Amino acid sequence: MIEYKGNKCEKCGYNKNIAALEFHHLDPSTKKFTLSDTHHTWEETKEELDKCILVCANCHRELHNPQSTPEKLKELIELHNYNVEIKKK
Repeated sequence: MIEYKGNKCEKCGYNKNIAALEFHHLDPSTKKFTLSDTHHTWEETKEELDKCILVCANCHRELHNPQSTPEKLKELIELHNYNVEIKKK
């Protein structure tokens, strides 16, 4: 399956360790089965793979959490600190 999808992360090109590569469904509503299910024919598996991109674990996390930027973290810390100060008063 990894070879079929190009052997590397489609976002950043990572290809050092295949254990760090994952399949990301571009439209989750079209997902018929999880690719780790082994009781499907190769043709069925290819149809499911065609709905996915191959990405490394880091890029996969970023795809699912695009709002988790350093700037957002700074905002959350500032909000937390503000709330702590309010409670002290």
